[in-house]
Order: sequence, then C-alpha cells, then structure tokens
Amino acid sequence: MRNSMTLITAILIGAVLVWSAVTPTGVVAEMSMEQMIESAKTKADHEALAAHYEAEAQALQEKANTHKRMSAAYRIMPSKGGAGGFTAHCDRLIARYEEAAKENLELATLHRQMAAEAGQ
Repeated sequence: MRNSMTLITAILIGAVLVWSAVTPTGVVAEMSMEQMIESAKTKADHEALAAHYEAEAQALQEKANTHKRMSAAYRIMPSKGGAGGFTAHCDRLIARYEEAAKENLELATLHRQMAAEAGQ
C-alpha cells in the first residue's frame, strides 16, 4: 500500500512538473493565441507573438532532433522484422516537425516585421 501511494505521489508530482514545463509563460499563458492575434496592434504585441512562434519552432525542432536520435537507434537495432517500420515512423515525424518549425519561424519573421512597422 505504501509503495502504491509513493508511486501515485511521484506520478502526480511528475505530471505537475511536466505541465508547468510545457505551459507557456507571460502573456501567452494569460491570453489565448486567438485573442493575442486579434488584439495585436503594438510593437510589443507583435514581438510577443514572434517570441511565441520562435519558442514553438525551437520545441518542434527539439522533437525532430529526438526522433533523429530514435531513428538512428532503430537503424542499429538488430532487426526482428519491425525496425524498418519504426525508422519510417521517425523519419515521417522528423519531416513534419521540421516543416512545422520552419513555418513557425516564418510567422515569427512576419510578426517581427509588423513590430518594426508598428514601432515607426
């Protein structure tokens, strides 16, 4: 019973830590993206959006990098008929994450341009 309670406590603490690590901070956490986009008028508004998209791009690239390492590990794993499926899965995710990261950086660039224009 004590081990079960310890395990449940550890899981709850872990969940809180993970949730707090992935929850955006600052304005993004206080306001939905839709609200931020709709109300963006000032230089600071657009810079906040740009920062959000840059952070998102970084997180997506980190996921792509994780899958690159996973794919490499699967490639050297002794094949038992399934490693090819794993590598193909990782490779598809790498492409998707990298494309999403690129698109987020493009949005960040556009908001940086809008911030510069709003500051004039």
